[in-house]
Amino acid sequence: MQSPSPRHKPLLAALFAVLLWAFAFPASKAALPYLPAEQIVLLRYLVACAFYFALFALGRFPLPRRRDLPALLLLGVLGVTVYQLLFVQGVGRVAAGAAAMIIAANPVFVGLLAWMFLRERLGAGAWCGIGASIAGVALITLGKGAAGELAGYLMLLAAVFSISIYFVFQKPFFARYSPLAMTSYTSAAGTLPLLFLLPQSIEAALAALAAPPSALWSIAAMGVFSSGIGFLLWFYALSKLPAGIVASFLFLQPLFVTAMAWVWLQELPSARAFAGGAVILFGVALILLPRKSRSSE
Repeated sequence: MQSPSPRHKPLLAALFAVLLWAFAFPASKAALPYLPAEQIVLLRYLVACAFYFALFALGRFPLPRRRDLPALLLLGVLGVTVYQLLFVQGVGRVAAGAAAMIIAANPVFVGLLAWMFLRERLGAGAWCGIGASIAGVALITLGKGAAGELAGYLMLLAAVFSISIYFVFQKPFFARYSPLAMTSYTSAAGTLPLLFLLPQSIEAALAALAAPPSALWSIAAMGVFSSGIGFLLWFYALSKLPAGIVASFLFLQPLFVTAMAWVWLQELPSARAFAGGAVILFGVALILLPRKSRSSE
């Protein structure tokens, strides 16, 4: 009997990571009728930080260097505080599947920022992909819709830009820290403003415990599975496979989100959102395919 391919485990890890991340879209929306976005994000990342602290206690990574603390704090604010607050509020205003299609445009912003600041080259196919993805985003956001829906899409675009800055500018730190350590440091740094800058955040978090158990379980599950285990699986896949192959699994996220939102929330994106999402994913494919071909050379 032939043994399974050594690639099947990291491929499954990437698949389940995207599935766990997809869960955060309908879970956030399901909790919003009972809690404001600030409390959802705060509770989610308190759970995530407890998860990472448990890993730290097991001795998986050292403390960060003192000279890196300001940059790590800034990255945490952008990648956790700003991104999550915009993400949860944006998801609350549009269909979860449509939100996932906007978030799927992340490689466009990452590619442009890497080209501008890290001097990474973009081929003709990547530029065509960026143009196609921008057209897809415009198709979704510029159609006729309620003012709240347009505001939701703009929040999601701002969220994508924020997380893209986080992804691009954390790259130099991987020479000193593992991806798991970086995620832990920035998650803790991004939780601090929620604790100290939001008015009466501790009291608000305690008051949130009066929310229905279904909402609290959704938030706890996002903290452990989406923010915790999801990243562990993703980093394991990245350590075993070329980045382009792993990134291609992100194409499945809008499909997962749409299916979950249909079953859980009984909602589907509009035909315009489906069309725009297809254009976005086509553009992202053009961006990622050159990287895949280079990684296989």
